[in-house]
Amino acid sequence: MSKILFINQPTLGHLNTLRSIAAQMQEDGHNVHFLIPGMRERRTHFQILETAFQVQEILTRDHLAFEIMPPALTTLPVALLLPHKSGYEEIVHAINLFSQGIDHYTRQILKFIQRYAPDVIVTDFAFPASRVAAEIANIPYVVIYHSGLPFRGEGVPPFGSGLPIGTQNHLLVEEYEQKEKRILQTLDARLNLVLQKYGLPASAPELLRRPYSPWLNLIASATEAEAPRNNLTANTFYIGPCIGKRVDSHLHFPFEKLQTKRYKIYVSLGTVFNNKPDVFRKIISALDTPVYQVIISAGGAYEILRQEHLPSNVLLFEEVPQIDLLPKINLFISHGGNNSTNEALAAGKPLIILPIGGEQADNASRAEYLGVGLRLDINHFTEAQLLTAVEKIRIGSTYEMRAKTIMQSLQKTQGPHTASRCIDWIARHRQPLLRPDHLPLTITPYHLPQLLDVPHQEN
Repeated sequence: MSKILFINQPTLGHLNTLRSIAAQMQEDGHNVHFLIPGMRERRTHFQILETAFQVQEILTRDHLAFEIMPPALTTLPVALLLPHKSGYEEIVHAINLFSQGIDHYTRQILKFIQRYAPDVIVTDFAFPASRVAAEIANIPYVVIYHSGLPFRGEGVPPFGSGLPIGTQNHLLVEEYEQKEKRILQTLDARLNLVLQKYGLPASAPELLRRPYSPWLNLIASATEAEAPRNNLTANTFYIGPCIGKRVDSHLHFPFEKLQTKRYKIYVSLGTVFNNKPDVFRKIISALDTPVYQVIISAGGAYEILRQEHLPSNVLLFEEVPQIDLLPKINLFISHGGNNSTNEALAAGKPLIILPIGGEQADNASRAEYLGVGLRLDINHFTEAQLLTAVEKIRIGSTYEMRAKTIMQSLQKTQGPHTASRCIDWIARHRQPLLRPDHLPLTITPYHLPQLLDVPHQEN
């Protein structure tokens, strides 16, 4: 069996896809190890740093071996500012954060490679040091994308802009294109500086907007759940959501309290920047009617809200087992993170998305484009606007029907299983895995024999 090194940013949003794949590969008999930036002792109460410790706790709970890399000093001040950013400014700041310390992390990864001797590296797309270390050590590397959002497509606006897909507002598109150009140039320059130091060829431009592994790129989504993309390479595959194989048994949920005769609305603003009691209060007030049962995962706002008088139709929790809960509700009011959006689509549930920042506005555009949801401005929506959006989805059948159609397509995929088979193929053959012309972009277990048993070009 193969030795697989997973490298990941210390954030929950970037972890879940990789941990699902890693758990599947471990179950398949492979030797799996994570390498993540972080600190070994809790010495801070900053939320963004607390999240890094949660990543370690989750990997421990999943029985996935991991080792900690000391963070680059340049990342810490940038990380502390991230919770104070929102909208497009957040994604600019996040890209700046993820491109800090490339040389530092490259050296840390190389030290671990010498001890662990992996057959292949599996990396989050937002960790460019993995690519540098893999090229120096001459190890194949597989890049994991949580959705198709970073890639280009006709009518697809700049990444992170949140503009509607197919928008005709050319002036606004051009404005974001100029912003994006500056961001991409900065990222490319930082990467190429490190590549040059180690005598490696410069990277092709726009690392963030294209699949960049010459070996294998895997997207944890499906064509049916994305806007069309036109710059995917022959070694890039949609594999479906990577949701299974997670251990959430530590979370108890009273499913017996869910009322079958009520329209059940689940509300969550994610796992990190969710301390927004005013937003939750507005949602609770808007939905204070016997027609609905409202289930709230309040996160950082839980302690404040639990001390307040809540309507009888509200169930309030600090955290819930989201994957288990989604099939039992009717509508998901979400911040629009990649994990939550993909999990909602996999469960066939329509969405109302209130983006906070990062890729969330793009997921709101994606939900509207797919016909599975609506978007509201988290800072300016009114109770009347929310109620109108809820009723539009509840009374109209098109959103639910479209969500179920996508769910049926996603059910044909088995993301972690497909990823495990493909990654193992790379580890054993040390060749790029190329898609034959007759196979679709979305690979299911049905396609694996045709994909993995045909001759491929040597690297």
